[in-house]
Amino acid sequence: MSRPVIAATYLVSVLVFVVALILRIWLDPYLPQGFPFLTFFPAVLISGFAFGVRQGAMVAVLSAFASWYYFIPPVGVDFSMGTLLAMGLYLFVVITELTLISLMMRAYRAESAARNETERLASLQETMAQELDHRLKNIFATMNAIISLSLRGVSSPEELASRLKERVSALGRSNLLLRGFRDGEEVALDTVIAQALEPFSIVGTARFSGVGPRVPLGGQTLVVLGLILHELGTNAAKYGALSVPTGRITLSWHMTPGLADEGEQLRIEWRETGGPVPAPPPTASRGFGSTLMSRVITSVGGQTEIDYPPEGAIVRMTLPADMLNQITPAD
Repeated sequence: MSRPVIAATYLVSVLVFVVALILRIWLDPYLPQGFPFLTFFPAVLISGFAFGVRQGAMVAVLSAFASWYYFIPPVGVDFSMGTLLAMGLYLFVVITELTLISLMMRAYRAESAARNETERLASLQETMAQELDHRLKNIFATMNAIISLSLRGVSSPEELASRLKERVSALGRSNLLLRGFRDGEEVALDTVIAQALEPFSIVGTARFSGVGPRVPLGGQTLVVLGLILHELGTNAAKYGALSVPTGRITLSWHMTPGLADEGEQLRIEWRETGGPVPAPPPTASRGFGSTLMSRVITSVGGQTEIDYPPEGAIVRMTLPADMLNQITPAD
């Protein structure tokens, strides 16, 4: 409590004592001897319960002096044995009252804290259940997309199994990053790149160059981008720059202002050099990576572009900045 509030509790406690004193004076002609503390015990209880033990103790002290001076015969200052016994009994009773009040208030605070903690844990459990449900839906949606797209152009069950194994492994690595993001860690684009391209052992070597600012990612964005980058690396290892010892990958990204009706955008460029001359695939046989890019990135207002100059394939992706935490896998 603030100081003004605390001061107000002491002031009200004094008023409670004054009311008890006035009431005791008013009742004095009607009471037999032996009831000097009649109205002061309730005053101590009220102040202690309403405002705290310290305020109750203050009322108890004021009541003790008032009772001793005004209501214990002989009236006035007296230190006789009877007066001391009466005051001793009074002190025993009020100390017992204040001790019980203190214990009850402590128990109440403990119970209140336990109730709040229980409510917090229940809320956390509900949040975790909702998050788990959301994560499972996203994982199943991503798996559905992986299976559907992997079925295209396969010639044998072994080839399908190999494709699924690679892509599910990439999904698993991306979900490890997502778990870190859920734990409060910031996951940046360069971390997603390193994780996605880990199987090709090119990050940190002369065969790979990654240039760009730190761009935080979250949600399904890092999972989907991880899958796309892994697929680009797979294609480069099979048909492109990584299929020959002299090939290189240059990956660059930057934030750029959009048009008048658009916000900031993230632009990513994947450029291959030093590999065999790329041959554009037939339109009817688009691969997993290009199909995933087209479906997912276009669905959130982004753009994809793939070129096949003689130097090597170039893939460009543009994503709205406000969608970097919200991408959901396409069916």
